[in-house]
Amino acid sequence: MNIMVRNTACLILLMSILVGCDTNDKPVFPVYPVKGSVKYADGKPLTDGWIEFTSMAGETKGRNSNSKIDKDGNFEMETFARGKGAYAGPVTAVISEPASEFDPETGGVKKSDVKVLEKYKNYETSGLKYDIEKKDNTLNIIIDRK
Repeated sequence: MNIMVRNTACLILLMSILVGCDTNDKPVFPVYPVKGSVKYADGKPLTDGWIEFTSMAGETKGRNSNSKIDKDGNFEMETFARGKGAYAGPVTAVISEPASEFDPETGGVKKSDVKVLEKYKNYETSGLKYDIEKKDNTLNIIIDRK
């Protein structure tokens, strides 16, 4: 087989495989705005960190949304593929402290003073369960310090 015929055959095979990978026929699940705050039981805000939801609802089960928690304890959820919001239905949340950062002055690792109990870092132990409705949602989350 000459090289031109072989390359053409490979190109046709590759194109047919790529056409089979088209994602346009997959269902698109809408997301709904979710914002809120994370505070300790004493009323003081969690001043840094991350919050993540995983959907527990039927077709969207296991799909995640997350947000950085700002210095005032506020967050606004966002999904990777669908933009701002979270999937409707029951969700379980986890909260984690911010990642350590490189400190250029010392050459070491700069750790945050923000601490979150281990139970809030695990979906099975966090106890943070919410129902996201098909509308704008506001959640005021209270966590324990100790």
